[in-house]
This record gives sequence, structure tokens and C-alpha cells, in this order.
Amino acid sequence: MVSRREAAVRSPVLRVRNVAWRASTVPVLEHVSFDVAPGELVAVMGRNGAGKSTLLDIIAGLRSPTEGAVILAERPLDEWAAIARARMLAHLPQSLRADLSMRAEALVLMGRYAHAARWFESDEDRQVAQEAMQRCECLEFRRRTLATLSGGERQRVFLAACLAQQGRVLLLDEPATFLDVDQQLQCFSVLRAEAERGTACLVVTHDVNLALTFCTRVIILAERGVARDLATESALDDPAWLHVFSQRLTVDQGASRPWVRYE
Repeated sequence: MVSRREAAVRSPVLRVRNVAWRASTVPVLEHVSFDVAPGELVAVMGRNGAGKSTLLDIIAGLRSPTEGAVILAERPLDEWAAIARARMLAHLPQSLRADLSMRAEALVLMGRYAHAARWFESDEDRQVAQEAMQRCECLEFRRRTLATLSGGERQRVFLAACLAQQGRVLLLDEPATFLDVDQQLQCFSVLRAEAERGTACLVVTHDVNLALTFCTRVIILAERGVARDLATESALDDPAWLHVFSQRLTVDQGASRPWVRYE
């Protein structure tokens, strides 16, 4: 995984330029701009209703911005054909509907659809899917149906499907939802490893400490735009940004490493 300084010299694979979006006449996002380079793991944070999920939907091509543009690998997002875009960009939304009678392995193999040259998956597809399930610690229930899995187990399967897609950009909306503490750490460890492979990762999270522990940067959405864009190595030296979330948050410098706690 690259530092922000290293990322600055790389050509961004994702550029968000002056993006705005309105729900009817109500502005949700205005003048949102930032870049994400290969190898970055960027946390998107903010209060409920700040527009985090809307922003990821726009980047994924599920919503069209009212103004501005998303540039993917030097081409406007709306110029990409759906299959070509799916080879470049994988998206795990906050809420994902799936056929509960489907086996976990079959769902992960759906992540290979954009790469398929035939109706049936290849040996390579099966190998990629198996590796993704191993990384997400869900291979053991690959033959079980989704209906028999807990919410956290399903979430690990959904993440594995995104990894199997092998996009250059990975968008994840609260991927640690439903996960126990150990699996939350495993989830972010997987994302950090994915960034170290050169993937540009953008993840929505409400967990400040997970973001500061695993991510390269933290982008804070507030007042319909980007309030702060901080490198994580410097974020703890300037804790004023925490007040975007709550006046009760403070940085504890007495631990073995700085830690955000509630007062």
C-alpha cells in the first residue's frame, strides 16, 4: 500500500471532478473533487445523510451526477460500456439483494461475469473465486446456500465476489456491516492487502479507528462537500476534524499508538 506522498506521483486511476447531485430540488452533494491512485485505501467518512453512499453510487455509475464528472482511467465514466466498466470497477453497496437459494460459491463466481468468454466459468474463474473466498475466510461454506448463512457470513461472501471481479478500483459501502470484531479486522486487512496489490480502494466506514489503522487517507464529507482530505499519518496530529462527527471524540496520546476515544 502506498503513502499519500507516493500516490501523488502516480497517475490517478479515479478522478472525481466537481460532482454535484440533487434529490429533486434538495442538494445532497456539491463541488466534490478528489483523486484516488493505484495502491491507495481511502476511507470516506461523515455523519448519516452526508452523501457517502450517494457518492459511491455515482462513482459506480448507478446514479448520474447533476453536475461534474467521474473519470475512470482517463476516460469519462459514461463513455465506458457496462462490461468494460465492470472489468475496471467493482462495487459492494450497503444493501445487496441476492437469491437466498444460491450457493455461496456460485455467487462469488458471478463476480467473474465481466471476464467470461463463454456461458460457463473456466478453471481460471474457479481458481480466482476460490482464492477470493480463502482471503475472506468464507471458503468453508462455499457449498452452503445464502439462506443458511448469518448476515456476517453473507457479507464475507459478497466481499469475496467483489475481489473475484479483479477490478482496478474497488468501491465498498460499509463492508464491515454485520461482522464481529475479529472479522472487521480481517475485512480491513484484506482491503489493505488488496491496495498493496495495486488496487485503488474507496471504502465508506463509520469506524474512525479502523480507518486510521488501515487506510492511507480519510475523506470527510460534511455540508454537502469534502470538508477534509487527510493523510492518516497526519490526521492524529490535527484532531479538529473529529468534531465533524462529535464533540465527544478526542485523541488519546497515552496509548502505545494514538487512539480515538469517546469522552
